[in-house]
Amino acid sequence: MMAACTGAGLTVPASFKVNEGGGGRVIIVQGPVVRVEPPLRKGRTFFIRQAAGLTVRRPRGRSFENVLFDAQGETLCRFTTGEKNGQVFLQYLRSQGVPFYRPDGQPLEPVPAGPEENDETIRHTDMEKAFGPRFTLQLRRTEPIGVWIALGLGLGLLLFLFGFPAVAILSGSRAAWSLDILLAVIIILIAGPWVLALAKGQLFPPVLAVEGDRMRIITFGCFRELRPEDVGGFCFHRSDECYILYDKKGKTLAKFSMRDDFGPQFMDFLTDHNVIYRQRI
Repeated sequence: MMAACTGAGLTVPASFKVNEGGGGRVIIVQGPVVRVEPPLRKGRTFFIRQAAGLTVRRPRGRSFENVLFDAQGETLCRFTTGEKNGQVFLQYLRSQGVPFYRPDGQPLEPVPAGPEENDETIRHTDMEKAFGPRFTLQLRRTEPIGVWIALGLGLGLLLFLFGFPAVAILSGSRAAWSLDILLAVIIILIAGPWVLALAKGQLFPPVLAVEGDRMRIITFGCFRELRPEDVGGFCFHRSDECYILYDKKGKTLAKFSMRDDFGPQFMDFLTDHNVIYRQRI
């Protein structure tokens, strides 16, 4: 069985697997036959001619995913372009004539992935303009919250173990008042870092949602827009092997890792929007 060549000049293997070794569902493509093998459930097999279209959905609590459906609107399989061979599967569907639809149900013509007549630079995300870039990336904390909490807890325990006996012995008749003050200090040391982390929105790491050319940083259900033109650049944080995204004034906007899901896709998004790597001034 020979490989298919798409209109973009990209060769799609006759047989390949999507998300192989990813620890979850695997999609096996063998010519016109597609088999979906979930990890704990019975798999299913269908012919690609049964597919009526491909669209994008975002299930509650999960990232964006491409959904292949049949003529009755039933889901045949789900996948993301961030999975192994996810882009290949997208090209495969395109070569098989599967129509693409926007999330609102409107038909979409696939964007050509080959060089344009005006020889413009092709972006990494050109094939995903309707289906992406659409993903959510778990960001890292930009403040050392763990260090603050550990220091506060350590100092609080030390004061509790050694401060109370010392104050009780040295304070004399004012021992009760002094112990109350010491107890208040201990509570502040232990609870203070948690309250500070909550106030700075760092108690739970925020999530970055990318939809087309839009970026949103989501914290506790609240979000703020982040435009690519407002980003000054990004630099590498060697201590934890993460990247720091900062604005034009050098203020930290977000922290992310290439080791996390959709980290490489976000890096492609930044470079496609002319956000460059450079050290902060």
